[in-house]
Amino acid sequence: MASVTLPYRVSVAESSTSNPTDAVIFVGISLVLGIASRHLLRGTRVPYTVALLILGIGLGSLVLLVPLLSFPKEILLPMNLQMDEYAEYGTSHRLGKIGDGIRIWAKIDPDLLLAVFLPALLFESSFSMEVHQIKRCMVQMLILAGPGVLISTFCLGSALKLTFPYGWSWKTSLLLGGLLSATDPVAVVALLKELGASKKLSTIIEGESLMNDGTAIVVFQLFYRMVVGWSFNWGAVVKFLIQVSLGAVGIGLAFGLASVLWLGFIFNDTAIEITLTLAVSYIAYFT
Repeated sequence: MASVTLPYRVSVAESSTSNPTDAVIFVGISLVLGIASRHLLRGTRVPYTVALLILGIGLGSLVLLVPLLSFPKEILLPMNLQMDEYAEYGTSHRLGKIGDGIRIWAKIDPDLLLAVFLPALLFESSFSMEVHQIKRCMVQMLILAGPGVLISTFCLGSALKLTFPYGWSWKTSLLLGGLLSATDPVAVVALLKELGASKKLSTIIEGESLMNDGTAIVVFQLFYRMVVGWSFNWGAVVKFLIQVSLGAVGIGLAFGLASVLWLGFIFNDTAIEITLTLAVSYIAYFT
């Protein structure tokens, strides 16, 4: 059935008074809901991170549920309307500026979102780890982050290949398996700290979560290049893995050494120390 656009939708959309600053409203509401969840759930056995997940799903569903109330069913059902068309209509005009804020964040570039939050979050998680605990748990972390991620990638890829009726190739299935094998260190560590888990367990899971991001990126790049048609031999694969893994470690050590040497010449100036530490985390990430 051909796609149909309602004639009055264009005029309504053109009259929208959406403002980019409406995105701040969504941030403020999200922060209030977050601290309210933490406050209300304090002293209970329910982790507030789980409540944040449920609230996030609820806010995200507004993009889809509200538009369904914008048009009668007899208009929506017979027509092959694009989801983003009436979703934008619903969030922009049914919820006012709140809907505008949701719409702006729903359409944000995912690469931009990762580039803003991921470097600082990963740096904070690794910076707060204790060195003596890392030395004690290094073997377990390397096993889980290396062979563990590869085994998980193969198991998930096999399950996707054999279960999903999409006719994916093994390369595509393993590509998605590699993406799903990496755990999020921020949410996991926050949950462990809230539950009062042992320091060794927290260190193992946090260290593995940090390291498996690197493993997952290598696996993703490898299978992605295979999917798009690059030909590999075993020598090229080994060379690629060495360059990506050891090169990343070398870059991290270089930036860390340079920042430590610079901080050695700074005395009692917190503004420079904090700014330099934050800047190094972002520059090293992009490098």
